[in-house]
Amino acid sequence: MRSLIHNKQGFAKVMGGMVALLVAIIIGVLVFYSVNDGITFTDSTVGSRAAWNNTNSTASTVWTLLPIVAIVLIASIILGVVTNFGGGKGGGL
Repeated sequence: MRSLIHNKQGFAKVMGGMVALLVAIIIGVLVFYSVNDGITFTDSTVGSRAAWNNTNSTASTVWTLLPIVAIVLIASIILGVVTNFGGGKGGGL
């Protein structure tokens, strides 16, 4: 089984997917916070306001965790590249 690092086309697809994921995360955060303040409720029920506060609380938690996911993705890419330095090619010492 060939390594993904030696498969340049597959590696490019994986990197493109990760970049697309990170861009989608950033766009999602920006859209959420630009729309968040503009939402108002016409009814005065307590349930709708509580549900909205719950959504904001959950979103805050998710937005806090997503940069950690991005850091882990980037670190795994770096570790993958570093561990394949040399890769059995060359004459050695």
